[in-house]
Amino acid sequence: MLIKSGSFVLIFLAFLGTNSCSMVGDVGNNQGELVDVRINHYRQTGIGEALHLVYLMQEGEGIGSENWSYLYEGIEGFDFELGYIYDLKARKVKVEDPPMDGSSIKYILVNVRSKKKVSEDETFEIKLKWGGSNFVTGSNNNFYLLDEYEIICSDLCEEFSQILQDRDEVRGTFVHGDSETLKLISIL
Repeated sequence: MLIKSGSFVLIFLAFLGTNSCSMVGDVGNNQGELVDVRINHYRQTGIGEALHLVYLMQEGEGIGSENWSYLYEGIEGFDFELGYIYDLKARKVKVEDPPMDGSSIKYILVNVRSKKKVSEDETFEIKLKWGGSNFVTGSNNNFYLLDEYEIICSDLCEEFSQILQDRDEVRGTFVHGDSETLKLISIL
């Protein structure tokens, strides 16, 4: 069969186009589905194989509700910045033979649809000690949430230190500080 060079180029480009699109988000032979995802402005503590900070996520029709799910594995290609609510388009892919403690679902970022900074007085709660685990490191006036975010406790530091020693479960109410810090405003 004889193919003219112009036809060959068109056939090649059509082949390249269909194959390159199917490669996005491909894990095994499962290409997944495109989903809308919202990521909250802070991360919560979680327990898996180790202690984690996990994303709080809403998906699809759940976006805008009061219910948030824990996302332990993160979203491939997504760079989170504390203090912003993100609306994303992601590819949700079923993972073939996931690790024993791993998720059977993988999310891959397609695009960031919006990134909105929350107000400076927006309060939120983080579980600091629960399930037999303490997520706070450091002591005296230098506390950190899993060595990732500095906790600014100001005049609550002494009380905070004592409560962490005395109680089995501790929650803190926070506002966002400067440069990836959390300002502790009350201890629960």
